[in-house]
Amino acid sequence: MTHRGAGRRDDYGGRRARLVALALGVLFAVIVGRNAQVSLQGREAGQGAAITEAEVRRADIVDRRGELLASSLPGWSLSADPRAIWDAGEVARGVASVLPGIDVEDLTKRLSDKERRFIWIKRGLSQRQKQSLFALGLEGLRFEEEMRRVYPRGSLAGHLLGFTDVDGRGVEGLESAFDDRLRAGGEPLRLTLDAGAQFALEAELDRAIESFEMKGAAGIIVDASSGAVRAIASWPAVNPNLPAERAEVARTNRASGAVFELGSIFKPLTVASALEAGQLSSDDLFDVSAPVRIGAATVRDSHPLDHAHAVSVADIIAQSSNIGAVQIAQRIGPERQREFLASLGLLSRMDYDGPPSAAPLTPGEWDGLTSATVSYGHGIAVSPLAFAMSFVPFANGGFYLSPTFLEPVDPDRADRRQVMSSETARTVLDMMRYTVTSGTGHNADSVGYEVAGKTGTAEKPGPDGYDPNRNVTSFAAVFPASRPQFVVLIVLDEATPRSGEARTAAYTAATIAGHVISRAAPLLGLEPIMTSAEEAQPQLQAVSDARSL
Repeated sequence: MTHRGAGRRDDYGGRRARLVALALGVLFAVIVGRNAQVSLQGREAGQGAAITEAEVRRADIVDRRGELLASSLPGWSLSADPRAIWDAGEVARGVASVLPGIDVEDLTKRLSDKERRFIWIKRGLSQRQKQSLFALGLEGLRFEEEMRRVYPRGSLAGHLLGFTDVDGRGVEGLESAFDDRLRAGGEPLRLTLDAGAQFALEAELDRAIESFEMKGAAGIIVDASSGAVRAIASWPAVNPNLPAERAEVARTNRASGAVFELGSIFKPLTVASALEAGQLSSDDLFDVSAPVRIGAATVRDSHPLDHAHAVSVADIIAQSSNIGAVQIAQRIGPERQREFLASLGLLSRMDYDGPPSAAPLTPGEWDGLTSATVSYGHGIAVSPLAFAMSFVPFANGGFYLSPTFLEPVDPDRADRRQVMSSETARTVLDMMRYTVTSGTGHNADSVGYEVAGKTGTAEKPGPDGYDPNRNVTSFAAVFPASRPQFVVLIVLDEATPRSGEARTAAYTAATIAGHVISRAAPLLGLEPIMTSAEEAQPQLQAVSDARSL
């Protein structure tokens, strides 16, 4: 009897254990289900984009050769359920011990809000931060898996690429301009950019700080046959992996998002407009020995020109005569000058497939004085990208093309239009080659690449007029001159040589342009053109410090 009773008690105990286990299992399932529900509700009520990004991976961005520039990888973010936290202060202090910058008082207050079931604490944890937080064993914390945007080349093309916010939406640059396309996933967004040429351009702008004190810089390389931008840079650079750490001075994209008065690099455009209008011959001579008066204003050359009583058109460009440029502009008049510059895209905001470009600052009234100052690049401010495209016709037989950043480039682009004859383009190109071999652009020459270009030095406007102590120097170039393929523009903002040399483009922007061309040309597939044994590295030559250069 006793034995059978013990058996019944054992059966009862077993059944009770099984019932308890079953109840605990059901309770666990309910809790897990509830936690999942709370987690999803929290996301939906807060930032639901994390789920969307996990479902559709943002498309990569690559250069024209397939080099990876931007991608998305799985990452972790930290959230919390305030109702699951007993001691909000302890949790806040623990989190702050791992994550610098956490406001303990603010986080304690947020974790104490029992009306909420989900709050974000930190988006985008590093793996080390995740492991350290996990090791704390604090209640109520959760790790949410999200896709995060990474830029494996660091600051390379940082201004152009832009970056995304914590929810994976494009904020600046191409990430913003093509946000819908990138968020849809699929094939990579392939750019016209050449990573090698981009690196060469950025490296030379960065190296310039060794030679010059400067506020900022911009550089552009364009394939003149298609309008494809092969490199575009703004200095100081930015790292899109660390957008919050950008210095204020680096926030502006100086290559496309800022405008400058660029000075004498406008002179080739002035000559081209007069040639195209039939009002100028390359054989014409000009007397630039005396200043030109226009109403109450006087235009001077701040350095005397050789043979000033009979200066050729080529020497007006090569020796950078303001007086000569004004006389040429007077032959065509303000209206035809304005129409020609408009045909080159310099008088309106550019419409193209990249991030928005800054609108130009143009004269309100285009009268005789305006025409005179614009002839040598004052009184009008344009973005470096817009100006670089105005030089494209000199390299492709006279056709204007808007810039493009996306491959493949349509060879029959609808916006391709002829703005000057091939004869005009060739004539001005030859004059710019002469400017490099015998004029102010000598320091831009690059052995084997036949650089043709023009220097520009413009004082910056201030509250009391133009400031002689602050200027913008630039060099616009086409290369190689005998078989033109590329346009290069370098713009330096307030560059002063540390060696004490003149603050003109001849010593600053032209020098950097030569370095960029020497490094980038081979990367772009150009073979050196060695025409004779006399080709040698250019030596620095003295050029007077003049606003007009």
